[in-house]
Amino acid sequence: MRVLWMRSILFAAPAYLGAWSATHGQAQSAASFALTGTVIDTLGVPVPFAQVFVFAGEQGTVADDDGHFRLDRLPLARTRFAVRRIGYDPVYFDVEVPVAATVDVQVRMRQNVAILTTVEVRDDMRTPLQKVGFYDRMAAGHGLFVTPEMIAAIRPVRATDALNSIPNVVVHRRGSRTRITTASLQCEYALVVDRIRVGEPGSRVRTTTPDDAVSGTDIYAIEVYPRNRGLPAQFLGMTSEDGCGTIVIWTKGMIPR
Repeated sequence: MRVLWMRSILFAAPAYLGAWSATHGQAQSAASFALTGTVIDTLGVPVPFAQVFVFAGEQGTVADDDGHFRLDRLPLARTRFAVRRIGYDPVYFDVEVPVAATVDVQVRMRQNVAILTTVEVRDDMRTPLQKVGFYDRMAAGHGLFVTPEMIAAIRPVRATDALNSIPNVVVHRRGSRTRITTASLQCEYALVVDRIRVGEPGSRVRTTTPDDAVSGTDIYAIEVYPRNRGLPAQFLGMTSEDGCGTIVIWTKGMIPR
């Protein structure tokens, strides 16, 4: 799709991308553009907390609980975007903007399962994550998040099963060896489980992987910070892998018994 400056275009693709337009971005740098929009399902209902990011890039955000999102300072070049949410088919679309502008899109996602098992997460089960700031960080859009409801829907057997659908996280398996890297950087994520650093830090070699540290059935929630952007202060200094990023895993040991 090509966006022409000061021209509005209507484009429709069933279950994928809805209406979009470009307007002059007065606050935008002459060398960048902004992408704003809303993520909805096929019935027009907002899809909360969908992950919107530059495909094979580092820039990304998480839609709020009304499905709204915004990405700023995007380069003036043809850019492919991806939108993902557990339980929905991923959506990909291209935008090309020749001058500073704000592009507004409506992304329509289709559920990829007929029926999702109803998952009940009690308030007292959310409380431990609330105390450590998990939901505050998710609402602020810092990092990528997998909630207890998402984990219950995935039903991971291995810890890495819960990582497979997270943008900018690539699981490399070779025999008994597993590496967790970013999509664009050939180095491994740092790993923190319940506030404890796991494995030996290093840009290319790790002795412990998520599968070694915790089972999939014990995972409660996950936070991912590519290149450590937005990494909570409580985890700063726990690893020397600042150029790669950090995966924070919370286990069910947090839940009151």
